[in-house]
Amino acid sequence: MNKFLPIITAILLTACSSTATSTQYYQLPDSAFKLPSKHSQTVGINIVLSEPLKSNSLLYQTDEYTLHFAQKNMWAAPLNEALAATFANKLNRISSLNYLPKIQTNGSNLTIYLDRFQGTYRGETEISGYAQWSNGTRRAFSVNTPQQGDGYGAMLDSLNAGLETAAQQIAQ
Repeated sequence: MNKFLPIITAILLTACSSTATSTQYYQLPDSAFKLPSKHSQTVGINIVLSEPLKSNSLLYQTDEYTLHFAQKNMWAAPLNEALAATFANKLNRISSLNYLPKIQTNGSNLTIYLDRFQGTYRGETEISGYAQWSNGTRRAFSVNTPQQGDGYGAMLDSLNAGLETAAQQIAQ
């Protein structure tokens, strides 16, 4: 028994010294949809995510080739739903049309395909993809936004600013 005492003590000390971090959940600042008051043509927004973005995890590019899926930093709601509401809010502020998230209308629909929505090792966030209207018209967008500060909160602030620019590129 005495020869196992140092091993047991080491295991107990290691277990006591490690801090258990709880999972953090994040949401985009503009992801609560606000019904527009204008009475104009309605456009339904649908978001299609590339495979890496379909995870619940926040995504960070650690070098030119590697993506890191956060283990304890997750999206509070499905990313495609949050982005549909966010794009609708941002487009409603800059367009005369009436954008609504995730609906199919008899009128126009806008499908936004996202292939990048992540922080990067270069100190910026990256958003890219293209938008396609129901009439077949397409418009590509690509936005790199400097990140001010460290951590996932700063990354989300930068992504939100990038979404503003992406919405402007889509609305052109």
